[in-house]
Amino acid sequence: MSDLQVSVLMTVYNGMPYLAKSVESVLNQTLKDFDFIIVDDGSTDGTADYLASLDDPRIKVIRQENGGTADAANHGLKHVQTELVARMDADDISISNRLEKQLEFMSAHPEVGIVGAQVAPVGDQGVGKSLNLPETHDDIFEALMTGHHGLAHGVLMIRTKILKELGGYWKFRLVDDWDMMLRMGEISRLANLPDLMLHYRVHSGSLNGQSMVRMYRNIGYAIERAERRQSNRDQISYEEFLEYKDSQAMWVRWPERLHIFAMTQYRLATAEIFGGRKLRGYSRLAFSSLCSPSRTVHRLGRIIRGKFKRTTGSSKSSIDRSVVSQA
Repeated sequence: MSDLQVSVLMTVYNGMPYLAKSVESVLNQTLKDFDFIIVDDGSTDGTADYLASLDDPRIKVIRQENGGTADAANHGLKHVQTELVARMDADDISISNRLEKQLEFMSAHPEVGIVGAQVAPVGDQGVGKSLNLPETHDDIFEALMTGHHGLAHGVLMIRTKILKELGGYWKFRLVDDWDMMLRMGEISRLANLPDLMLHYRVHSGSLNGQSMVRMYRNIGYAIERAERRQSNRDQISYEEFLEYKDSQAMWVRWPERLHIFAMTQYRLATAEIFGGRKLRGYSRLAFSSLCSPSRTVHRLGRIIRGKFKRTTGSSKSSIDRSVVSQA
């Protein structure tokens, strides 16, 4: 292991024009001593030229043929020699004290395998409010097992040894991180800092309807695998899982498809709101809420809990008590 404690691992494919701000947000961290590993996953835009122009001894650029985010992350993970690896997406922006705060937390809580933080959407026209992600292990793990966001992958700090022992990320494109987070949560504690530590980029071209279907199928498969591990049942292949899902009756499949459609509209609405088309975005957001009332109730509950925590000032103490008592 290196004398350094933290490596930042970023994978990028055609990251322009947002890549520069993302990289700068890492280089300008209050924590100065870290390795910065960037895997260029076969970019065809100006990404390679930009990366070649960087002159910082902390940066190591690795270029590979396009293989997807999981393949790029696993490739980069081989070069991580530090105790902790912080993930970073190529179009997001880390708050300046993110690495310092997360390192302090992980040093104080050796039982925690992953620590995340609060995140907020950012677009060309501004930054939104925090998502108010859960902070305790039980709440995070329950959210992941029910298909809700318990952790934001782009702001995670992970214990390298555990991640490598688990074999890193699975091979499926889209949400390859969900399986990893569940497996980590089965053998270590999960936590989120109460502080806002990342602005995640939203734009209308990030996901389309078909990719949303694949994404939610992959989340479902990750949950299915976790349920089978936890009940000591044999695993099934991805093809068997898809065959089972497609064989379900229409009345079972229809609500799922409606939910996926609603989430597609929600993501597009978020991109439009923070991209300067607020009227269209809010109209789409209202339509999304009508299509998926249960998801709307869940989001409203998360907002209410976030306001309650800010009012009572109980966030930090609750995470400390939970992690220590559940170790």
